[in-house]
Amino acid sequence: MSAPVILIPENPMPEGGEAFWLKAADGARLRYLTWKDDAAPRGTVFLFGGRTEFAEKYFEVIGELRTRGFAVATLDWRGQGLSDRPLADGRKGHIADFDIFDRDLACFMREVAPSFPKPWTALAHSMGAQIVLRALHDHPGWFSRAVFSSPMFGLNFPKWMGLSIHTLVNLFHAFSQDERYLPGGSAKTNDEIPFEENILTHDERRYEILQALTRAEPRLGLGGVTAGWLHAAFRAMDQSAAPAYLADVKVPVLICEAAKDKLVSPRALSHAAAHLPEATLVVVPHASHEILIERDAVRAVFWEAFDNFMKAD
Repeated sequence: MSAPVILIPENPMPEGGEAFWLKAADGARLRYLTWKDDAAPRGTVFLFGGRTEFAEKYFEVIGELRTRGFAVATLDWRGQGLSDRPLADGRKGHIADFDIFDRDLACFMREVAPSFPKPWTALAHSMGAQIVLRALHDHPGWFSRAVFSSPMFGLNFPKWMGLSIHTLVNLFHAFSQDERYLPGGSAKTNDEIPFEENILTHDERRYEILQALTRAEPRLGLGGVTAGWLHAAFRAMDQSAAPAYLADVKVPVLICEAAKDKLVSPRALSHAAAHLPEATLVVVPHASHEILIERDAVRAVFWEAFDNFMKAD
């Protein structure tokens, strides 16, 4: 069954795109978009966004992948985009356990992926990269290689702050307050945050497109995380950071680190690159967290690294 797509003049949908609904194992409805080309000479890139993100945000990237000869499919994670949200207050960024994301991805790979040409490459940003890393570990046959943009392998807190936040999150969890915002959290979404205050990108035009999409369809908006989301994220990151866990991931991985990232820990990325058997770490100069919606010169560094990685044997 077809699903809606949010279209605005400044963000055209790449030609040939279609949107559908996928029913997850528990009945939740997930939206996915495809650019299917059985004759795609270079296989398929499965694109997985980060927290708060949605398919329309990546139309420019999808167009660039299409010109490189790839079929493309992308999924709105549960709890964001136009996929079903777990709480009555849809502005709360919530998940009880990252195992839920794992099951949703497994459903997508079982129901959607098989009709797409191989080889299959995962391109994942931030939270999406954490989920895909888990998939590379648990399902080594899914992807031939993976490209990670600012992967959420650890959060960029000073050590004292990280300990305080862990303690606070554990207290909320112990008292069954997982569905509450942490202190300072709110329902404010990107369309309410001025460009000058954002920590995602230095590119004002691309940031304004992101805001315009959310204003065109407020259901795309997502506010801060709940205590439960952060509790689940800490567990997932701790598990996947274990050296033995990383050593079991055998496929080639490209990690693109944003040099000015205020969200993701550079130490965590260096740690992952040191323990993944086939990892390449590229630092993208001048980039904030959202490398793929950064200024052209920043994005050019990413695409050069991507193209070199995809050409490698």
